[in-house]
This record gives sequence, C-alpha cells and structure tokens, in this order.
Amino acid sequence: MKKYLWFLLVVLILSGCAAPLAPVTPAPTAEPVSEPTAAEPTAAIPLGGTVTRALTSEPTSLDPHGPIGSGQSVIFPFLFDTLVYRQADNTYHPYLAESWTVADDGLSVEFKLKPGITFHDGSPLNAEAVQFTYQRLMDLGTKSPLASGFASVAAVEAPDDLTLRVTFTQPSSIFFSTISTPYAGIISPDAAAAIGENFGQTPVGSGPFKFDTWVPGETVTLVRNEDYAWGPAVLENQGAAYLDQVIFKIVPDAAMQATAFLSGEVDILFINSPGQIARLKEDPAAQMIETTLNSLIYLGFNTQKPPFDNVLVRQAFAYAIDKQELVDVALAGTGAAAFSPLAPTLPGFDASLASLERVTDLTKAAELLTEAGYAVQADGSWLGSDGQPLAVELIISTRAPNEALATVLQEQLKKAGIEVTIRALEAAAVSETTTAGDYQAMLWRYDWNDADVLNVYLSTSRIGRTNRSGYSNPQLDELLEQASHELDQTVRDRLYSQAQVILIDELPWIPLYTPIDFIVMRTSIEGAKIGSMGRMLLNEAYVKP
Repeated sequence: MKKYLWFLLVVLILSGCAAPLAPVTPAPTAEPVSEPTAAEPTAAIPLGGTVTRALTSEPTSLDPHGPIGSGQSVIFPFLFDTLVYRQADNTYHPYLAESWTVADDGLSVEFKLKPGITFHDGSPLNAEAVQFTYQRLMDLGTKSPLASGFASVAAVEAPDDLTLRVTFTQPSSIFFSTISTPYAGIISPDAAAAIGENFGQTPVGSGPFKFDTWVPGETVTLVRNEDYAWGPAVLENQGAAYLDQVIFKIVPDAAMQATAFLSGEVDILFINSPGQIARLKEDPAAQMIETTLNSLIYLGFNTQKPPFDNVLVRQAFAYAIDKQELVDVALAGTGAAAFSPLAPTLPGFDASLASLERVTDLTKAAELLTEAGYAVQADGSWLGSDGQPLAVELIISTRAPNEALATVLQEQLKKAGIEVTIRALEAAAVSETTTAGDYQAMLWRYDWNDADVLNVYLSTSRIGRTNRSGYSNPQLDELLEQASHELDQTVRDRLYSQAQVILIDELPWIPLYTPIDFIVMRTSIEGAKIGSMGRMLLNEAYVKP
C-alpha cells in the first residue's frame, strides 16, 4: 500500500480529472488531520443572522439516495458531509476522512475517519455509519445518478470505528468523483431506521446546518449545528458556522427571484436568464459570481418512439436548428453553441470533433426526411408513410430560459416544415414524465463532474432510470464501461472521444449550448465560498451589520 501523499496524485486520475483544465495543487500533509475545534468568531465577524436563498423548484425529497430532483443538490451540502471534499480546481481534500490509501492494484481503498464526529441526532458517525450509507445507496439508489459510480464496488467493510475499506471487482476511475458529490453524503443509520420512508422529509446528517422545518411550497429552513467541528480541510473555520439559519425559499420564476432579491426578500440566487442578469448587474447591492457547473443544455429525443426511433429524423432535426441564433436570440449571447454531448470543461471533451457537427442546412434536412419516408406537402409540411403529419410535442420545465429557447426552436423547425407544440411542466413532472418515456422530445440540462455523465444518461443499463432517451448502442456501452475502469487518463480520453463520435452521429441528443451561470449574492454577505460544481459553502459566511 502506498501512502496518502502519493495517492493524492493518483486520485486525480481515479476521478477522471487529471486534465489540463485542472492544475494539480500540492498535496496536504500525510499526517492525520487533528480534530478541529469550533472556531470562535473574532470581533470583526458577527455571530448570528439569517441568509435566504431562492430555489426555482421545490425538492420532492431530501433523501440523497432517492431519485435525483430539482433543488436537492443545493440543500444537501448543508445537511450532509462526504468522506472527501472536491475543490473547484478538481483536487481532493480531507473531509470526514482525514487520510486514505489505495492498493497497488487499484482494487481497494482504505479510509481513516476523523474521530469524534456525530450526527444531528447525537449518534456517532463512524465507519459503520459510512458502511450503512453506502450499502443503502447501492440498495435503494438504483434511480440515483450515483449508481454507476458504485457498480464496481464488491464490498464495503468497517474493520473498526475509524477505518472504512472499500474493495472493487475492478479498478474504478470514477469512485472519488462519485463519493465527493452531495448525493453521497453520509446519513444517520439510527434516524433512517426510525423515520423509514419519510426520511427524506426530516433528514438527519452531520453537516454544518441541521434540518428545522419544511413548509410545503414555501420554505425549507436549516439551523446552525452548534456541535460541528469537522469541516473540510480547505476551510479556515472547520467548526460551527457563524450564521444562525439558512432558509431556502421556493420562488419558481426568474423574474420573481430577481424582484425578491431587489426587495430584500432573498439574499442569494442562481440565475442564467439574460434579462434578469442584466437587471441585477445594475444593483449595487448585488455580487455577480460567474460559476462553472460543467453543464450542457440539449434537445433530447425518445429514441424508442416515432418519429425519433429513426436516426434519419434526428439528423434532419440537427440540420434544421441554428444553435448560434438560439444563443443570440433566446439568451442574448449568454452561452456558447455546443456540438458535443460532453461539456467543454469536462475531461475527455474532444474539440477536434467539431467538424463532425451537422450545421444548419434546410436542404439536407429535407433530403433526410425524404429518405426517412416522409413526403413534402404543398404547404411545406411533411406526411409520413403512415399518413400521419410530422408533428412533435416538446416538453420543457417552467424555469427560465426554457420558454424562450423552446419558442426559438419552434420557429426554426417551422421553417423546415416541422410543427412543434410546447408543453411546459414543473421540473419534477418533467423528470417523471420523461423517465417513464411518455414524451417525444425534451429540453434538458445536466450539471456533472465527470465524463461518466455519458454512462449515467445514455448507457443501456440506465434505460428507465437516468437514460430518458431510451437510447441503446452496445458499442457505446462497451466504450463507456472501459472508460469507467481506465486509470490512464490519456487512454480514457481516447475512449470518450470514440464515444462522442458515435453520439454526434446518432444523436439521441442534439447538444445546443453550454450556459453562462451566475450566483448572485448580497454584498452584505462576507466569507461565502464557491466550490466545485457551484457548491456554496457558508461555513465562514456572515452578515455585515
């Protein structure tokens, strides 16, 4: 076994993040991290206060092992802690685990936990609790995006209170990126047993804030965990937070959120609506923080139902769409047109494949529709061999800027003779409907920390869960499976490049653009930090008097 200092370098490869975009920082000391004490605020840092953050959609549950839902990943980091912490530069640092070692063959990793950690209910957070959490995730989390990250786990063992050993059937290049996500937060076994199926309504973790109240349709309120003394090593204050409360307020519309900020009703919001960005930039009380979430917005197809079970139709749609016009008109330029199903900020993205993109060409779109068996009518519309017109329902969520995007897409496809109707639903309803396969086309967005996102959303094994397109390609499955176990980043990149070639050709999705997102925060708030994937840390935040 090699020791921690060596392993921190290797873990960048294990996580799939040893790419030029993520410089390697010096490893923390190999010595165990001493147990921190709760930091006492200095005279310049006032204790107390409340910060309110706007949420576009209300979570259906705060159980990290259930199906993914809107708003969860924003709240989870305040309630739950993870074994390791992923910094914005894609390096890994001690959190609940003070150190770790890996076997030479990559088939096991052993974590040493910090002593003295407790859950919000007072029960100990020890190796058995982590073992319970990971086993529960594997048992219940089949619909979770983390399922593939645990697919190679053979066993999770707790030899003693502070030692956790994970063994694998084969090396995993995605395990550390998996266990550093908010969905891998450690939960209280006692609370899970006592609360049962309703755990997601009254969650119990070990994070810097504790669950207090949930008023359906209005707010989720968290209060400071006074006993907290085990924050991630990247923080100066690893003890209790300075704030009394963090409130998450449900405000479903971007314009309403901006108005709520300007009126003082909310203090923090996430925004990518061009009109509201411009509006808030004019407010001297607003800090505008651009964030990188490794995001992609795409037009997804149900490849198991007509008309998108025919690849020629999907390719025709690609020729009918002008992505730059979409960005310019619907987003006022706040985004970048995309060609690959991988976000450009993810390791494995291959910029050289841009030449494979089908750029706007209505003549080619018409040729492909004809080849697919459609006949053009006198009014420019298309009729299938079954006598049915080519008409598509596009499902979108009600959050901005989806309506503007859908309207531009509707007009572009109309020029190609394709009728599109738009159906807007709440985010949870969109997720439920598309997972069930009850749709034709959808606008969707992912935010992910690894190129394994292609496996999560497009592998055959995920159909009916996170693969909402119903897309299946054995060659793609094999490439993605190999990439999830490949520890050589150069080889891994090559596998993902081959996967992108397949997907750019077969188009279960049409990549549309990568967004420019902002976290807007009141200037009276000091000490907040933004981590990987836009994760906000309020451990050191305080409100200026």
